[in-house]
Amino acid sequence: MQVLTLQTTIGAGPDKQIDLLFAGPRRKLVQITLRNKAVLGAHKASVPITIQCVAGRGTLSAGGGEEEPTLLQLTPGTLLTLEPDHVHEITAQPAVSILLSQFTAG
Repeated sequence: MQVLTLQTTIGAGPDKQIDLLFAGPRRKLVQITLRNKAVLGAHKASVPITIQCVAGRGTLSAGGGEEEPTLLQLTPGTLLTLEPDHVHEITAQPAVSILLSQFTAG
């Protein structure tokens, strides 16, 4: 067992802050904090992920391409799952902090 420290408030810091909380067999936990309306540009993960908003407000845009992207408001307590290779982007409004969980086969 390992107890991790999750920041539940957003203080001063860089516009994009990425903190690796845990990396182990079959999972990785990362806290990402965006400030000053920063954008985590469109990208995709090669493994299933969950995104949980722990502080602040933001918008997640998922999909796109030939269809309209799906927009989801991120507020504390919002939890979503994304399958591998699903393109998504996060915009802080004005600041947001998320817990990203990545799951792998081995």
